[in-house]
Amino acid sequence: MLTAGKFARRKKIPTICVSHSVNVTRIFGYFGLQIVGILAKTQTICSTEVSDRGGRKRDRDWGNSVRALSELTDSSAISRTIDEFRLLGRDIFLSKYGQQPSVRYFAEVDGMLIDSKPLLAVAYGKQHPSRGPLSIRLFAGGEETRRALKRFGIELVTRGGGRLGVLYGEITECPPGTVFKDRREAYDAGVHRTTQAGIAGQADGTQSICLSDGYSDDEIQGDLITYTGFGGRDANTGRHVADQKLEKGNLGLVENFKLGRPVRVLVKESVLTDKKADNEYIYLGLFTVTSWGWGTRDGWKVLIYQLRAVAGDSLIPGDIAMALTRGEDVTPPRRNTNVNRVVRNYGVAASAKRLYDNTCQICRTRLVTAAGPYSEGAHIRPLGIPHNGPDTLENILCLCPNCHALFDGHALTISPDGTVLNLGKPVGKLNVARAHGLNFEHLAYQEQISAASSERTRLP
Repeated sequence: MLTAGKFARRKKIPTICVSHSVNVTRIFGYFGLQIVGILAKTQTICSTEVSDRGGRKRDRDWGNSVRALSELTDSSAISRTIDEFRLLGRDIFLSKYGQQPSVRYFAEVDGMLIDSKPLLAVAYGKQHPSRGPLSIRLFAGGEETRRALKRFGIELVTRGGGRLGVLYGEITECPPGTVFKDRREAYDAGVHRTTQAGIAGQADGTQSICLSDGYSDDEIQGDLITYTGFGGRDANTGRHVADQKLEKGNLGLVENFKLGRPVRVLVKESVLTDKKADNEYIYLGLFTVTSWGWGTRDGWKVLIYQLRAVAGDSLIPGDIAMALTRGEDVTPPRRNTNVNRVVRNYGVAASAKRLYDNTCQICRTRLVTAAGPYSEGAHIRPLGIPHNGPDTLENILCLCPNCHALFDGHALTISPDGTVLNLGKPVGKLNVARAHGLNFEHLAYQEQISAASSERTRLP
């Protein structure tokens, strides 16, 4: 006969269910023991059913996530999500939709890296507004995500070091003077993330340009490069057949000009030597866009940019051209020095501008130029010694040039309640978006260091 004790061990019923079997036997005898066994068996069946239901629920959730990703079919939903990511910036985008940042897997779109699972989750919500974004916990970030992105022609890339968003500035592994056998090598190294176009960038910023032969408009003079924008050329003759447009990477170079953000420059060796047989590519380093404007080529409007080599972070194109012509090494002798400098995160200022649509937080002015709206990012607590302010969104304002000059000149200050003061007199309230996360401690610091300046301006 199966006793209550054996039944309990075999079915793993909690001890509390059978611990009183001896007392039950004493009171009710044999029938009491049978009742205990029946109750134990009943509880086991119930527990098993609950467990089975839980397992079936997990299977159902997994199945729903697979079906949900298969229901993401609208490419415009993907495009709208990508556009919003560019507009808001990574941190604000993820915060708005309550999504977790990717660590390893990213979707690569025009050289920009976007958190892969949040991209799909938010796009799903845009296609199915009544359901909202998917929970990223419901689907895997590897092969399942790769298949979903592939349907829209988007590549899933792995970044072991967590390299985020678009990569501006220097590439640690590739110092100026690095030589690549072709553009694919430069692409794989991250120097110029396109194998065809001369500009790697978007409307909100350009990361790199490549000078190739066949473009007679591009000129090199010492540490200066004159570069024409993309578009409007006949692919066979190279002649201009249409006006260029201030869009995409062309507009991105203007954004770099406004932000002072440097551009990586890759050049084909034949551009420097005038020898068609020289097909390797040389990374010159970082250049800043010092000016831009419109010109005319073959009767059509073209965009003309002037770039200057950043001292210490680039090679001088004119010197390299002369060295190559003489058959010397690409990289001239360089002296190792230790330099302490503030490394700017230009994406922070861009995020603040997008957050306020380039509208001044103090006077509400929105300037519109031929290249689009213009505003400036103003750090509240200054960067570098002795202030050591952080280069983060909580320490930056979106201001018009006038208010920026007054703010940096310590005429404008902001009190803890958001009141804007001009030489101590209230003139309005600071506009602060909920997603900004502004740190008012930095404003208090700026008000403190501005007090002496404001007092001096009031002296006769």
